[in-house]
Amino acid sequence: MKKIKILLADDHPIFLDGLATLLDSKPDIEVVSKVNSGQDAVIMSSAPHQVDIAILDIRMPILDGIEAARQIYKIAPNVKVILLTMLDDAHFIAKAYHKGIHGYVLKEKSTETLVNAIYSVMLGNSYWPSEYIDLIRQENVRQNTVENDVNLTIREKELLCLLASNPGLSNRELGTLVHIAEFTIQTHLQNVRKKLCAKTRGELIKYAIEKGFCKDPQQF
Repeated sequence: MKKIKILLADDHPIFLDGLATLLDSKPDIEVVSKVNSGQDAVIMSSAPHQVDIAILDIRMPILDGIEAARQIYKIAPNVKVILLTMLDDAHFIAKAYHKGIHGYVLKEKSTETLVNAIYSVMLGNSYWPSEYIDLIRQENVRQNTVENDVNLTIREKELLCLLASNPGLSNRELGTLVHIAEFTIQTHLQNVRKKLCAKTRGELIKYAIEKGFCKDPQQF
């Protein structure tokens, strides 16, 4: 019986060794390589006929799992990729899906869940549970809203820039900097959250940085 050849990539050696032992206990699965970085995963995947599936963490040194997958697909198109991660986040799930990742499994799930994902992918299917598809749809709606429908006022852009430059300040402290009442700051930020479909300050800061609001303080 031909075994499914697996490459594992994770920057936590104890977890990596334990997972390799569990997978090797399956009669039709063989872990042929264990590496600690996305870059090494790309290198090991390039060996012809050595790897069927690369199981990658997302957060790894040098190359993250999604970028490593992109490079693996480029140099070894027959290798399939499953992401095994702690990141239960719509942004990462949607990004992985649109990059052509074959499966996405959370580390909190059982070993059998991962094994089922391996079997599904080897049969030519993908492993994207229904709850992930729902998250992907929601993220697509959010991204389309952000990209197409957002119309921020000059004051809102100014506050986003201020927030990104001073992430640790409270609303009262932000208001002091621009001579605006704390309640007004709170109202402005609530309006921005609604426009961007953002839940946290971190998402507001990320948006401000990505849009380059803070590169030129005179732009507003």
